[in-house]
Amino acid sequence: MNYYCALDLGTTGCRTIVFDEQGKEVSRHYEEWVSFFPSPVMVEQDANLWWKALKTTIKVALKKGKVKPRNIKSVAITNQRETIVPVDRDGNPLHNAIVWQDRRTTDECNFIKRKIGPDKIYSKTGLTIDPYFSSSKIMWIKNNKPEIYQNTHKFLLVHDFIVMKLTGKWMTDYSNASRTMLFNINTLKWDEEIASNLNLDLDKMPDAIASGTPISPITTKDTAFEKETIVIAGGGDQQCAALGVGVSQEGRTKCTTGTGSFILGFLNSPKFDPQKRVLCSCHTVPGAWVQEASIFTTGSAYRWVRDIMCTGEKQLASKQNVDPYEIMNELAARSPVGANRLLFIPHMVGAGAPHWNPNARGVFLGLALGHERKDLLRSVLEGTCYEVKKNIDVFEELGSHISELRVTGGGSRSDVWNQIMADVLNIPCGRGELEESTAVGAAILASYGVGDYKNIIDAAEKIANISKKWIPDPDAVQKYEKLYKIAKELYAKIANSGIWEELL
Repeated sequence: MNYYCALDLGTTGCRTIVFDEQGKEVSRHYEEWVSFFPSPVMVEQDANLWWKALKTTIKVALKKGKVKPRNIKSVAITNQRETIVPVDRDGNPLHNAIVWQDRRTTDECNFIKRKIGPDKIYSKTGLTIDPYFSSSKIMWIKNNKPEIYQNTHKFLLVHDFIVMKLTGKWMTDYSNASRTMLFNINTLKWDEEIASNLNLDLDKMPDAIASGTPISPITTKDTAFEKETIVIAGGGDQQCAALGVGVSQEGRTKCTTGTGSFILGFLNSPKFDPQKRVLCSCHTVPGAWVQEASIFTTGSAYRWVRDIMCTGEKQLASKQNVDPYEIMNELAARSPVGANRLLFIPHMVGAGAPHWNPNARGVFLGLALGHERKDLLRSVLEGTCYEVKKNIDVFEELGSHISELRVTGGGSRSDVWNQIMADVLNIPCGRGELEESTAVGAAILASYGVGDYKNIIDAAEKIANISKKWIPDPDAVQKYEKLYKIAKELYAKIANSGIWEELL
């Protein structure tokens, strides 16, 4: 039997997952790494630690699955996006990688706004001007570490660094390149005009190709893989997650909920929002794009409730040897639709899409002496779903018809949360067979890239299995329609009042 490996490099660690020909997981192993914080707004990682941890996960995953290296047909990489590392001609890092969470590049972003402007950046790259994206990080290195910029042979994203270590090739894929704010998603090329205005050298960027394209057999002896194993161009974690739950055709959208929530909808062509509320990036499906919305605080708000308000539930969970969230979910399910008239705004670290308001903060409205812990828990789940609906409404306003939402990530483990999502959105919600849909997406690319499927859509339909669905309840839908209108009005009134700015 042939096997495929997904090399999944996230923000805090990496995992190697081995899949068989039917897309079933055979084995996995996970290793963490550390981040460094030179200042409160700076986040860095050592790219050599990515490689060291990955080699360990490859070796252990093959051993756990009793899989012979010669039977690994291909591998593909999925990764934390936007993180960038400068390397020399031998692939040695010249500086710590600057991580996507890093906010040091405010001055560079202000320069981009003045020099190019948000409209042109958005029309070419599908992105807003924000420290989140890679080009401002490259500019920071040039402005503050000119000797490093001068000596840099290539600026590599996480995917690209691992490809280079495995094959010696300088390659990225469209989905990752489209998160740099240097890549034109209309022409699928690095943008000369943007680079010229920012005085950046595009020769320092890797070649960009479609996800699923074969790159090279492995050339290094430094891993447990054999040299015959083919490396396939992978993709950014959110695009791979979308592919991993079958967002490979129109009408399908996914929502991954971890710390925050990422909503991606399938597009056959680039689609831009005149108000720049949502973004557009390249998909891991060749010839396709995704509409994307990021909500910063969803799962982290539920975790905050767990840590601040649910000490008893945590103690009970420890005694019963279960996850505290299981007990919290049971409590939330006992509260009625609307959490007994309690509303929650989840923007505890500022609002992402569709508001893009860094000053927004969390709010409970309607709190009364009769409310119980179950109501607060449910109101948090409902409040996050209202934010998802705001972005789904934008997608539909722009012409997308959303027939189904596919949920992934840690938040998707909660049946009550998934049912609330289906009721608030009034569309069915489905959960994939494997929570790590990013790795499933990479496995789909790995199998397609060696010709085992005639196209990625066929591979996705075969491998991206949906194990459970939640259907909207008509009574709950009707109640949530009224509450959603109130939640929208509440946010608008607070945002327009300037109270958040006064508070800060």
